[in-house]
Amino acid sequence: MEKPLDEKELERKLKKDQKAQAASDGGGAKKSDKKLRKKGATDESPEDFIDPETSAGQKKLLASQMAKQYSPAAVEKSWYAWWESSRYFEADAASSKPPFVIVQPPPNVTGVLHIGHAITAAIEDALIRWRRMSGYNALWVPGMDHAGIATQVVVEKKLMREKNLSRHDVGREKFLCEVLKWKDQHGGVILKQLRMLGASLDWSRECFTMDEQRSKAVTEAFVRMYKDGLIYRAHRLVNWDCTLRTAISDIEVDHMDLTGVTPIDVPGYRSPVQFGVLISFAYPLEEGLDEIIVATTRIETMLGDTAIAVHPQDGRYKHLHGKYAVHPFNGRKLKIICDSELVDPSFGTGAVKITPAHDPNDFKVGERHNLEFINIFTDDGKINEMGGPQFEGMPQIVEPMMKPQWYVSCNSMAKGALDAVKSKKIEIIPSQYEQDWYRWLENIRDWCVSRQLWWGHRIPAWYVTFEDDKEKDMGSYNDHWIIARDENDAILEAKQRYPGKKYRLDQDPDVLDTWFSSGLFPLSVLGWPDDKPDLSTFYPSSVLETGSDILFFWVAKMVMMGMQLGGDVPFQKVYLHPIIRDAHGRKMAKSLGNVIDPIDVINGISLENLQKKLEDGNLDPKEVKKAKEGQRKDFPNGIPECGTDALRFALISYTSQSDKINLDIKRVHGYRQWCNKLWNAIRFAMNKLGDQYVPPATIAMCSLPPVCKWILSVLNKAVGKTESSLEAYKFSEATSSIYSWWQYQLCDVYIEAIKPYFNESQEFDSARGAFRDTLWVCLDTGLRLLHPFMPYITEELWQRLPQPKEACTKDSIMISEYPAVVQEWTNDQIENETETVLDTVNKLRSLRPSADTYERRPAFVLCQGLETAATIRSYQSYITTLASVSSLQILTEDDPTPLDCATHIVSKDLSVYLQLRGALDTKAEREKLRRKREEILRQHDALSQKMNASGYREKAPQSKQDEDTRKLSALLGELEIVDGAESKLDANN
Repeated sequence: MEKPLDEKELERKLKKDQKAQAASDGGGAKKSDKKLRKKGATDESPEDFIDPETSAGQKKLLASQMAKQYSPAAVEKSWYAWWESSRYFEADAASSKPPFVIVQPPPNVTGVLHIGHAITAAIEDALIRWRRMSGYNALWVPGMDHAGIATQVVVEKKLMREKNLSRHDVGREKFLCEVLKWKDQHGGVILKQLRMLGASLDWSRECFTMDEQRSKAVTEAFVRMYKDGLIYRAHRLVNWDCTLRTAISDIEVDHMDLTGVTPIDVPGYRSPVQFGVLISFAYPLEEGLDEIIVATTRIETMLGDTAIAVHPQDGRYKHLHGKYAVHPFNGRKLKIICDSELVDPSFGTGAVKITPAHDPNDFKVGERHNLEFINIFTDDGKINEMGGPQFEGMPQIVEPMMKPQWYVSCNSMAKGALDAVKSKKIEIIPSQYEQDWYRWLENIRDWCVSRQLWWGHRIPAWYVTFEDDKEKDMGSYNDHWIIARDENDAILEAKQRYPGKKYRLDQDPDVLDTWFSSGLFPLSVLGWPDDKPDLSTFYPSSVLETGSDILFFWVAKMVMMGMQLGGDVPFQKVYLHPIIRDAHGRKMAKSLGNVIDPIDVINGISLENLQKKLEDGNLDPKEVKKAKEGQRKDFPNGIPECGTDALRFALISYTSQSDKINLDIKRVHGYRQWCNKLWNAIRFAMNKLGDQYVPPATIAMCSLPPVCKWILSVLNKAVGKTESSLEAYKFSEATSSIYSWWQYQLCDVYIEAIKPYFNESQEFDSARGAFRDTLWVCLDTGLRLLHPFMPYITEELWQRLPQPKEACTKDSIMISEYPAVVQEWTNDQIENETETVLDTVNKLRSLRPSADTYERRPAFVLCQGLETAATIRSYQSYITTLASVSSLQILTEDDPTPLDCATHIVSKDLSVYLQLRGALDTKAEREKLRRKREEILRQHDALSQKMNASGYREKAPQSKQDEDTRKLSALLGELEIVDGAESKLDANN
């Protein structure tokens, strides 16, 4: 048995295999063609290899003969439509099976599939298919997010481009009609693309964050949280987007730390704007007390200054405490205040200008000192009349501004979310993100949930304006709001609250933050607030799988709202997959030309078409040029067709790479070539099993040849490792285990070892039966083991396998049983013996001269001891086959070693010889033995030093001391073999 490979070793071996495969691409098919021709297979028709057309939704019709090469496009055709029409994806709320539930992170309705969606779909589908095959009532709920800001921006741009109209020109109702029209035409593209990826979502439960049921849930949540005191309205500083004219949350704003003057491209400005310019200026003091110097990088905010702060202990300004400076443009008095929290006397001049209405730190100072809050900007970011007539109309982009908004009080809910992770009610995987979770929730701020948009869930709040109100603007009085489920309820409550009064009732025009409805998704997709069977059966869900970049945008909100409204955590585990970067480790960006469209990887695309996609996009011409250069460098020949299965397997295998994935298309293509290996393994099997073969219901282990017992034992280990890795969310370990078994044990060893037994000779008839049955068991089990990761090729190949007559066979691999460990297959003795045999094979292969590709030469095995000789004798024919030698003679200690042989040491009890007959390079052989001697002596010295170290005999367990003694003896034995080989070389010369 080959030792299990760690991730790095497996990657190195995979790359080596890929190069070899690429060099011989197509060669395998040509060889098999020749063999078929030799066997008289001259009556083949090309039609025999082409799948007949399959009607939509029907089970795929397969060609009578397997194609000679794997084609992703041909294999992935028709299966999904049949799975969906057969309702294999649907879960049953009345089922007695244990539930396993995933709620799909809802992609934006504006979106198209990107590589982040692809890894999400690959991982979640692997989990769902595995659990479904393992007997769970598996539910994977699909949905779409209305994506408030993103969708509104797209439609606004479309209106302006096509009709030269703004949303304000057409009005709210007509604009929303335009959005819905656009959503019907273009929305949901991504859901069609998810079908391409093989995502087995329960489409019968598909939902949209603004459909009727989800809208009802949003309204109910707002009303309940308001009544529980968790939603309130306040006039506070918010991040105001001057282009969209709406508030945006703190975590939606990217903050850049500048170390100096930095030019930055800003939308709406023709040339880059310089940021980070520190400007000092002096405010004159009243009463002729000279002046006070302040500095700022945001000079425009001085128009809204209402105070100047100094440190109370700063001796330079003690004489100014309580005095006033005078604003040079408007004559406003600016009080000199003392504030030790904000002011650092050692920084700058030690005097700080205070603009409470436009800076978060100044806002707090303003509250502490009861300062005036002066807003100097209009909603579209221009300086207003409060900034002075000479500055009115100057533009800004995103600006902290004082605005009345609706807020969610987060402290109590955040504590519940913290405790849920600390108590392990929710497990975050990888665990490294737990500290981020604690840090963010321990410092959480209240959440601004109102947005000044038109597309979204309208806030269920109505404002009462009385006839005698002095201020008639909506929201002027905080106690005039009525929160209700609909307008009728609001009218009824207003009548009860204000009997006999005259008033007008208007609904708040604002909508809710998109993340509010997304935060409810685990509840709302299951029918909440209604008491539906889905809710009682499937809530909480089993796992949330998503990217680490939205841990706080979305995950934390779901936990807080789920616990508050659903009475329990929304999911038991959170798995955060790594963020995908390009092969060079760079973040993917259109301007770099390194964005990879998964559909292009599946179907393949030329460099010319890649570059055309850039031209058709919305990049600046300068960025298009730079992006094209990047594409020419990374994809000089375009992207080869890889297929869905290879892309999925590659993305899942990459998850071992911590928090980032450096995606290399060559590796994806390597798995596409590996699919060809699987294809050929089944082609071989179908040929050797024969048309009349009927698999056994069970397999009798006692009568199997050793190599059959071995392949079933290592298959058992692969099954166990895959199962435990999936349970632990170590997906790359699962894919490594499956890949290693198929590639290095089944294909490279077992299939190669049994090939000679399928010739015409009758002497192997009984063995052939055992080999056939074992081969069938391996392929059936191996395909089911692989299915969650590669659904298409496994379904196609499994459908071609014959099935036992007596068994109750499922119609599809996806609803058949997932493999489980079979205790009687485990055979450690056989595995240990085979490990020695394969080591012997590898050592013999390594002795063959590099130019000696095809010639088979005589080989010899020198065995020290009867047990070793018996093992080699049992596997003699397999060694001869796998090592490609003409004969294999077993020598004992008393036999003379053969002449003209290259030598290799397997162990202290075993060495191998390959007779080269004049091709032996004595000098190279002597050098090899010298290096081996040095290696043995180095190991011997290190072990001796360790055993002679102070305290070794007192501290090391006796079992360890015994093991070390055996190792030392083995090294001395290997040294004797080297001595003998060197002596033999000397004698021959």
